[in-house]
Amino acid sequence: MLSPDQKQAIAKIGISGRTLDVLVGPAGTGKTTTMQTLHTAWERRHGKGSVIGLAPSAAAAEVLAGDLGVATENTAKWLHEHRHGNWNLTAAQLVIIDEASLAGTLALDTITTHATAVGAKVLLVGDWAQFAAVDAGGAFGMLVRERDDTPELLDVRRFRNDWEKHASLGLRIGDTDVIDTYLAHDRVTPGGYEEILEQAYQACQQDQAAGKTSVLIAETLDTVSQLNTRARTDRILAGEVALDGVRLHDGNEASRGDRVITRKNDRRLSLGRGWVKNGDRWTVTRAHDDGALTVRRALPKWRTTIPLPAAYVAENVELG
Repeated sequence: MLSPDQKQAIAKIGISGRTLDVLVGPAGTGKTTTMQTLHTAWERRHGKGSVIGLAPSAAAAEVLAGDLGVATENTAKWLHEHRHGNWNLTAAQLVIIDEASLAGTLALDTITTHATAVGAKVLLVGDWAQFAAVDAGGAFGMLVRERDDTPELLDVRRFRNDWEKHASLGLRIGDTDVIDTYLAHDRVTPGGYEEILEQAYQACQQDQAAGKTSVLIAETLDTVSQLNTRARTDRILAGEVALDGVRLHDGNEASRGDRVITRKNDRRLSLGRGWVKNGDRWTVTRAHDDGALTVRRALPKWRTTIPLPAAYVAENVELG
């Protein structure tokens, strides 16, 4: 069931007559459901294949493709192919650009200019309060500020407790009073730096032992590397990871049983319909004497493995 703000957003976007529309939504407000419904309505009107997806990163593009079931690419790849005359938009086509606050202004301008020329439509989806683009950015936030009729989703659905919904929206706009709310609900653990690291590490280990998916986040790369080293040592002692490994980009080693993350897109390293992307998580099935790794996806549908060359491992693979 669509909420009133989702219905209103779809109606505004569908009949606006603009080449460029914007949809704003904090995390958990139903942007995906809104895009899915808009996709269905648009294809019903303009035909199958009339909706495509773009995102600033390959990982985000892959998620969008799974959510919408449409052809999806990252913006850099699409622009590269477009400049070489290979990929172009067509009349009445809808281009949904997800995580649009992370997209560079020049990239968005190029895509929108082309859409205007051929009679296509561009929809930017994201949240102005999230991270901005690495390239020169700000176009998404500028459009939100300049338009007084921008559709915005504010009904947070992701949390079980009602107070969490309101607290998350407060944090989004930098309301420091919300910290008191988290303190009142025992969501903040006091302690010194080393003590907090220990508590966080133990909590993560307990989650994983219980079969849960748990994420441990630290504020510096050095701390992340140290925590990964500790986790690997514990897994070696538990017999879950082989002792001898190959050197990685973060200075750690990886061997059979380790979990690693790739940090660079490389379409030459293909795996079925997919390929190795920045942010992909893998399980090592074999460490080779020359420094290469054989890996499979951390959460695979199929147990297919792929070799990562030694040069790629040394420059672009970390423990994770």
